[in-house]
Parts: sequence; structure tokens; C-alpha cells
Amino acid sequence: MAEFDPGTLKALSDISRRTPKKANCVIFMGRIGGALIDNVKYAFLDCVRHFPDLQGFFLTHDQAQRDLLARQNLPVLLFPDTEAVQICARASVVVSDDFWWRSHSPVHALLEEARTFQLWHGIPLKAIGFPEIESSVNMTPEKAEYLRANYSGYDAVLSTSPYFTEHAFGRAFGANDFPELGYPRNDAMLRPPDKYDMLNVDVALYGELRQRRKEGWRVVFYMPTFRDTGGDPFSDGAINPGKLVEFARRNKIIFVCKFHPYVQARIASNDPHVRVCASHTDPYPMLRLADALVTDYSSIYFDYLLLKRPIVYFQYDHEAYVTRNRELMLDMDDVTPGIRTADEEALYAALAKVLDHGDPHEAERDALLARSFTHHDDGAGKRVNQYVLDHLVAMAAQSAVTPQTASITRRTTA
Repeated sequence: MAEFDPGTLKALSDISRRTPKKANCVIFMGRIGGALIDNVKYAFLDCVRHFPDLQGFFLTHDQAQRDLLARQNLPVLLFPDTEAVQICARASVVVSDDFWWRSHSPVHALLEEARTFQLWHGIPLKAIGFPEIESSVNMTPEKAEYLRANYSGYDAVLSTSPYFTEHAFGRAFGANDFPELGYPRNDAMLRPPDKYDMLNVDVALYGELRQRRKEGWRVVFYMPTFRDTGGDPFSDGAINPGKLVEFARRNKIIFVCKFHPYVQARIASNDPHVRVCASHTDPYPMLRLADALVTDYSSIYFDYLLLKRPIVYFQYDHEAYVTRNRELMLDMDDVTPGIRTADEEALYAALAKVLDHGDPHEAERDALLARSFTHHDDGAGKRVNQYVLDHLVAMAAQSAVTPQTASITRRTTA
């Protein structure tokens, strides 16, 4: 956890305690310094679109993200500007999808009394939270303390289905409630995007993919997760850029590489058949254009189930990953409905098979989709904001009259 100046924290905490709270004032906190991506982006946009009873603000530490939203006249705050400090001090609810703001920014001192709704950023295949703490893989006492603090203390943690409340979120987080509302970011895969959806999206690449599909090209997205110990499939030598270009040309494919926000990978190719989608941008409006997905252990493949299209798993470093990076929280054989490959030639053969001849794992995908998502529509953002209004704002309003301390417990399973 980052170290902060004690005087700054005390000053911010004092401001918070002196400032009257507004029950309907909601801070939407972007990931990794306030990036406009993932579940918080779409929850915030639906708040603006459909919930006039909520006074919602997107909080960022990034000037470029602030300017992006301000140009659209959207309510955005840049910390530590004076306006951001004043509004955060009166906020009663924080909606986030990671815990960067709790561990790496002094803004948490302004939000000590706020209700917290953790949307997280994906259904976990790899161990997170308390199962990760209990693992012997890549764990130290200091890391365990950091994780224990940041996976605890939430009023609510978003889930996608009863199955994943029981087997993932309820095990990983300490929270009072696990509402099964679905992921707001998936709304953008299931509807044509509007101008707000396209904020922080690579508009030029989106237009190119649409045009190429009209011309008969296929689109494949490659979205691997990050490695705690570093590295990526290109720097590790698992994928040769020249072979990738050759395969894509031969099969009339645009291969789009979108790396995790923590990864700044480089690909030695300028060929139009291989594109890189910047890791800090939002890929979800573009995923609806993908004919197939390639991934490894990333939560993205659970989301992609909603499109009912083929998934290929490229797990070139499986042994190293599960012994040096993360244990898996779920049985991989039970939740990976697609061809699993470990080398480059097998990857290309699997892709050619599913694109040209259909996916032999379609029934497995449909079965996992039914377990993974209670809702298969584009209404998750609305459900999240309705929950904020009906539960968290209501609790904040009640606390303003009758102060009370909620107990935070971690759900456990037998």
C-alpha cells in the first residue's frame, strides 16, 4: 500500500468530517488512476443518461481523462482540484471496479464515511482476494496484508449469477451483499454504441474493423491477462510476429491485440493484418465485431460468452503461470469451453478450425453462459444504478438520521 503524507491525510479527513453529506451524491471511481474503462465507465454513463435522482460524478487523477469527459459536458472531477475535494467530502456512495483509490491515492481520506459498491473488473478464473491470500503461490506476508485490507469492507460487491456469487465473489471479498445484476461493460457488446459508449475507444480502429467486415474479412481479438512476474506472449517468444502476419494474411483476418491495462507490450509489425488496441482504451464496443476471441486466463472470455461466438485458449505458459503467478480459483476443465492450445502452430490450427468449420464447443459455451450470467441483456448499467438508489443511497439517507455501523463479513462456502 502506498505511503501518504500524514498531514495531507489528516487535512482531508478533517475536511470530510466537517462536510455535511448528501445521500444522493455518488462518486464513480475509474480504475488505475481514473481510467474511463470497464464497469465503472458504463455505470457512470447510465447514471447520467437515466438517473436524475442521483448526483453522479466521475473521478479521475488523469488530466486527459478529465478533458475527454468535460468536452462532452459530463460531470467529471480531477483530483486533487478544489472542486474534487469539496464534492468527494460530501459524497455518500463510491462506485468503483478496483481498489486503486483505496491503496494508491489520498482521496480515500475524503471518503471514509461513504458507502462502497465494488463492481470489480471480471469474473475470476485466477485466484483473487481471500483465496489468493490462502495460496502459497507468489505470496508474502506484506502482500497478504495488502490484499486482506483491499478485498474487505464493502457494502456490496457486484456479481453476475448465483453460481459465481457462491464460487467466486462470495469467497474473494468481504461484503454485506452480492447483488447479481450483470456487468455494465457488457451492455456495450450487446447494443450499437452511442457517442458516450465510444468515449476512450479507438474510433479509427473501430471504423476500420467495420469496413473490413463488410469486405469479407474476419476479426479475431487476442486479449491475454497480465503476469504478476512480468512478460507477455510476444516478449516471451510464444508468438512470432512474422508467423502471425502470415497466418492472418492467408486467412483474410485482422488480428487485434488488446493487452491488459498493466501491460505495455510491443509487436514488431506494421502489417495491416495485425493491429494493436492501446491497453488504456476501452475495447468493449469493438468486441461485438469480433468473430472469435483468443485469451488465456483473462476474465474477458466469460463476458464474450454473451456473444455466443468461438473462444480459443492460448496457454503457452500454463505450468509457470499456476506455479509462479497465480493459482486458479476454478477448475479450468469445467469453465474453459473452447480449444486449449499451448504452442503457436496449434493456436493457428484451432483458429482456422473454428472460423472455417464452426465451433465444436458451442454446447459447452451455452451451458457456461447459463451458469455465468443471470441476465443476458444490455441493462446491467441500469440495474446497478437502481441498486445504488434503492439500497446504498437509502442507507446513507437513513444513516444521516440514525447513525449506525454496518458489520462487514466475508461470505464463506462449505
